[in-house]
Amino acid sequence: MDKPKYKVIIDCDPGLGKRAVDVGDGLALFLMLNNPDIFDIVGITTIYGNTPVETGYKLIQKYLDLANKTEIPHFLGASSKYALGTLTDASKFLIDKIQEYENELVLLTLGPLTNIATVFQLFPHLLEKVKKIIFMGGTIEPCSAFSPPFIFDDGLSEMVESNFQNDPMAAKFLIETKTMVPRIGMGLDICCQAVFKEEHQKRIHSIQNPITNFISQHTRSWLNVWQFNKSNGFYPFDTFVPIYLIKPALFTTTDLFMTVDTKEIPGKIKILEEKRENSTPITYCMKFKTKNGNKEFMEILVSSLSKDNGK
Repeated sequence: MDKPKYKVIIDCDPGLGKRAVDVGDGLALFLMLNNPDIFDIVGITTIYGNTPVETGYKLIQKYLDLANKTEIPHFLGASSKYALGTLTDASKFLIDKIQEYENELVLLTLGPLTNIATVFQLFPHLLEKVKKIIFMGGTIEPCSAFSPPFIFDDGLSEMVESNFQNDPMAAKFLIETKTMVPRIGMGLDICCQAVFKEEHQKRIHSIQNPITNFISQHTRSWLNVWQFNKSNGFYPFDTFVPIYLIKPALFTTTDLFMTVDTKEIPGKIKILEEKRENSTPITYCMKFKTKNGNKEFMEILVSSLSKDNGK
């Protein structure tokens, strides 16, 4: 086997395996676990969000057991936004590995940014030792992809993505800190342009092994929740992060300098007209490059999840 293309740490708030909880993090993790030729998973850290952090940690243990990869290190992170700036087992692990694999690690963040921001707030020099950061979070245009049952807080859910809303101070830190390290953002603007439907669930269900059986069962229940949305399926939000690494040519990106509101609409992105000196902009994904990009995206996702334990 060739050397994996990317050495990654995944920071996530998994819910796949719990009733009526977003499944995106779990699908993203299984996609990476099933593609060891692409992803060398250095470790997984958990954060609050879709589930309490302890629940997410137990789900990670379940995923690794199903994939026969229990040797992958995994650590418990922050339990709320109020832990920003407080070291946890997860942030300590991140610190150690960033130093060990200087300029090699790609950080993939699928939940609130509390763990990641804590590391770089306490040890700012470590940010320049990361190869790149790819995050799922934010939205630029108000998101009109949801039906009324999925719109909360008097329409705020159309204007603010939940990862940024859960810890706007951490999001602000990552987005606004001056750094030359590439930061790639996958927000609702792109993440609501691909839909996981019944046909995809059935295809995964047709492959009988422990991972596909688990995914099939819990995507079935999540599809039942999403039957009330105009999409006729659910948006596999967090899977956009690893698929960007697999095939970046699928996406059209825009380089933007941004700020994050922490007062009026906490977590809302605003675009700056002037650039920040001595800093790279956020590379933000807005849409697929071709009209069939969403179909190609879903093919990558479903074929990766349908593998036999990555073999």
